[in-house]
Amino acid sequence: MKRAGFFALIFLAAGAAAATAAGHRSAGPTAASCGGPLWRLKTLSDPARGRVSLAPSTTTIQAIRALRGPGRPPRTRTTPFQFHTWEVPAQITSFKLEATGALRMVLYDHNAYVNAVLPSAACLPSGSRARADILAAWHDFTTKCGKATTSWQSLGAIIFVRGVGFWSERRPERGAAPNGAELHPVTGFRIVAGCG
Repeated sequence: MKRAGFFALIFLAAGAAAATAAGHRSAGPTAASCGGPLWRLKTLSDPARGRVSLAPSTTTIQAIRALRGPGRPPRTRTTPFQFHTWEVPAQITSFKLEATGALRMVLYDHNAYVNAVLPSAACLPSGSRARADILAAWHDFTTKCGKATTSWQSLGAIIFVRGVGFWSERRPERGAAPNGAELHPVTGFRIVAGCG
């Protein structure tokens, strides 16, 4: 009886260890921790990511703000804006870390503002397109422009910002476009001035 009890304990311990290991394997980015139901769009890991053009099209903040928005943010890629990577010249006026760890930037040019967002590495699934570019953009910003905190910080750097079109909820966020347009995720920078 003692021997049976001993083996039962071994099996229980092995089962607990396996469950713990499985829990660690399944741990990773989720919609709950990384931005809600639009998380896959925000990280370029949605089913239609392969159809997004990664070659940047040059545009302006004013042109992005002039686009007709879809009203409510679509949960899938449905508009031409979402299937392109855009590059805009801009002054980054301020930046901060969001609750998800993403880096939100306010872009300004010719009396117009729009937001651009870099997802955190912890929220990028392995299947994200342009994952290496997104991580390189994060590294470039944080090593050359400044370490972000949860409070807004001023910057003033002149940069060409590349990012994929994204429709966010229309909200009174600092520098948000009235149509809900954002560059999200940001996939790269070309620094002109103001960042080392």
